[in-house]
Amino acid sequence: MSWRARACIVPAALILVLCLPASAESPQGLYRVDLSGVGSCYDADLSLMLPGHVYAYLEPGALEMFFPQPPSGISRWERVILLGDETKDFAGDASRYIAEAVLGRDVLLAFDAVSRNSAGALLAYAYLPDDGTCVNLKLIRDGCARVVAPGVSFQFREEFDMYEQQARDKRKGIWH
Repeated sequence: MSWRARACIVPAALILVLCLPASAESPQGLYRVDLSGVGSCYDADLSLMLPGHVYAYLEPGALEMFFPQPPSGISRWERVILLGDETKDFAGDASRYIAEAVLGRDVLLAFDAVSRNSAGALLAYAYLPDDGTCVNLKLIRDGCARVVAPGVSFQFREEFDMYEQQARDKRKGIWH
């Protein structure tokens, strides 16, 4: 499939899910927030992240990304799932935001302790290179997504939970 054909694949609904395997090792050289001492997604170092280009949404809720110079363990074309977000029941708001924010744009990826799910998709935090916005957190802050089920562990869990509660309190997006 050509890159133009890939760029046109946009399903009607976007479902971002997190499916962690029992164990998985991160490819070498990826920026891992869990090992870097970063306590907030606002403090992540953009200069260390993996650059890529978002070409399409793929079912079930994955972004298709192209990496021009992938490091070892990463293919040129990869499925990427936003880490920490759950939009299964609220795909419309999340889909609109993702289309406006990242479709057809370059983004930077940071990783956590587990970098792939059981289906082999990359699990990552996506950042906008121009202003450093963490796309995963923005979805939650704006009420377009909720944090994944309790008990799922990731570096920014407490921060994501706090911003979800603020969105609920302000009755934003899905919480109105």
